[in-house]
Amino acid sequence: MPDESFLQRWSRLKTVPEAPLPPLVPAVPVVPAAGALRAVPETETETVPATPLPTLADAAVLNADSDYSAFVARGVDADVRRLAMKKLFADPHFNVIDGLDIYMGDYNLPSPVSPEMLASLSHARSVFARIDELLEHAPSNTTAGPAADATGMPELPPPSEESA
Repeated sequence: MPDESFLQRWSRLKTVPEAPLPPLVPAVPVVPAAGALRAVPETETETVPATPLPTLADAAVLNADSDYSAFVARGVDADVRRLAMKKLFADPHFNVIDGLDIYMGDYNLPSPVSPEMLASLSHARSVFARIDELLEHAPSNTTAGPAADATGMPELPPPSEESA
């Protein structure tokens, strides 16, 4: 079909039913090893000693070079696992605080304002005095008058020459 145009080819391919795509991962049947299906005699299981689960005393002697895999295995008591994890993450290698953590600061203690900062704020005394004066002379009703801004606070008059 060399004389077929692009649209004719597109139309022909759209009318032909599509064949299903092969799976990406071929299904491989799992064949057990020849000796895997043999039954284990009762006497053989009794002779294999089970490894004892770690105790709190074992977790107490852990250090940075210890193997922690036995403490996260199934069947280990939660208290033993918790103590082992505390020992592991108390190591300075893992106990590094991220400097970008914005919530790591203690914001309960206020930082005191230094005397230099207070001296630089002395110009604000006149502003606060004017606000107190306006609030004293303002009407006591709860509705804001026409001289109030959107916040309900009275507008401040422009500063006079003598307060500058």
